Amino acid sequence: MDDFERQRQLRVERDALAFDTPNCPTCLHRMEPAEVDGEPVWRCPECGRIA
Repeated sequence: MDDFERQRQLRVERDALAFDTPNCPTCLHRMEPAEVDGEPVWRCPECGRIA
C-alpha cells in the first residue's frame, strides 16, 4: 500500500468515526466515548452530560 492509499484509508476511517459520534443535546459539542461503572457511554467534554 502506498502513502496516498494509506492517507485515503485514514481519511475514510476518520470521517466514519466523526459521523458516528453524537453531539451533546445540551450544548451541541461533540461527545467522547467514556466508561461509567464499566459501561461504555458518551460523555460531553464541555458540560459533562452523559448519554
